[in-house]
Amino acid sequence: MIRNIAILSLLTVLCVCPSASAQVSLLNTNPVPSARNLNRYGLEVDWIGQATMEVGRDKIQHISIDERSLVAITATGMVTMFDAETGEKLWVNRIGRGTQATFEPVMNDDEVLIVTGMTLYSLDRVKGDIKWNITLPQMASTAPSADDNQIYVGTLDGSVYAFDLRKIHQLYNERLLPDYSLATRVWRYKTAEKITSPPVSHGRAVSFASLDKSLYTVSAATRKLLYQFETDAPISAPLVIHNEYMFLASQDFNFYCLNANNGQVRWSFLSGLPIRKSPYIIEGTIRGVRTEVVYVLPEAGGMSALDAHNGFPIWSEPQERAVDFRAATQNFVFVTDSINNILILERNFGEVVGMIPATSFNVDTPNSRTDRLFLVRDNGLIVMIRESDDTYPTYFKYPERRPLTPEIYNPEMHDQEDGDSSAVVPGEDDSNGSTLVPGEDNGTLVPGEQD
Repeated sequence: MIRNIAILSLLTVLCVCPSASAQVSLLNTNPVPSARNLNRYGLEVDWIGQATMEVGRDKIQHISIDERSLVAITATGMVTMFDAETGEKLWVNRIGRGTQATFEPVMNDDEVLIVTGMTLYSLDRVKGDIKWNITLPQMASTAPSADDNQIYVGTLDGSVYAFDLRKIHQLYNERLLPDYSLATRVWRYKTAEKITSPPVSHGRAVSFASLDKSLYTVSAATRKLLYQFETDAPISAPLVIHNEYMFLASQDFNFYCLNANNGQVRWSFLSGLPIRKSPYIIEGTIRGVRTEVVYVLPEAGGMSALDAHNGFPIWSEPQERAVDFRAATQNFVFVTDSINNILILERNFGEVVGMIPATSFNVDTPNSRTDRLFLVRDNGLIVMIRESDDTYPTYFKYPERRPLTPEIYNPEMHDQEDGDSSAVVPGEDDSNGSTLVPGEDNGTLVPGEQD
């Protein structure tokens, strides 16, 4: 009897083992998208990195991306900076106590600003050292934002605080921070409800939204109210300012484009569903016309593409399978679907032309600054994907920041210069009788420009 039970148990184990083995095999599968799959769409993996984490109990909490860098911050306060283009790990540091609420890092030219708990930290962008930290007067409800002179933070009690950067640096050099944090405050503007998204600085003004159903724009220097825009429901998505346009979404199902200077409505779009995600503005060529496209993501309503200048739909209907925006190139828009795979959409009509398996890459990594696609797992694995022919990134938000690209050596042109009698000499007539003058536009292409 005992022998029969043992044999029955062994048979049960053998029946279960293939399933367990398959599960282990699935867990150990390389999550990086295959070159074969990517090559179908002219894509390739450019670099793979690993954020520094505490082994066993840590995970990625936020990712921040701009033209130069990618910053990852974990639940325990580990901060890792990568070069966004090469994947080089530049530095690692740690902030806070690891148990406090932390917001997405914000980068300017010199600093990385991070709010954790009631403390605002500044890390040197190049070296990663903590430059200074100040204690906030209230618990933050938003990530910080900054301009050349001030830092702005929204709080749970409906306030927006402005802090003087010059004063902060002065007190830090005198070793008076964080004890004298209050002395760095320039002004406080109080609204009736919680601030819902990071304040946005533009020119000499700062704009922010509150759950009291209003958008406020105040003077950056004096906090004087310049204009107030009221909606029928709370403003639910982060504000975005692009050039002189301000985009905001309300829970009354309306998406607005305002003149950022005076608050006048340029156009509005009725989505039929609440919009709680940030809009993304990408410049590009759509059906042969150069324009700026706003990608809007209503709740469970797919993604719509609108002309930024007039609000007209560019796609005949929303792409219903899209859940969130990830990145865009000159040819494609990358979005996630309901199980976190990356759908590849062509830009003209929003149709799905391919898919990248990426269910295990579960960290939000929207990138509207460049044409690079980043995939991130909560265990710290980071993958950067680009179009195979795009050696140099395209800058969407600040195209003027793109570095000058080197001229490519052309052997045929070299041979012409060395001995070809038919070569055109600057200052002499070409075959059409026109004169080429050095330094003037003679119809030649400059690297980084398009014909």
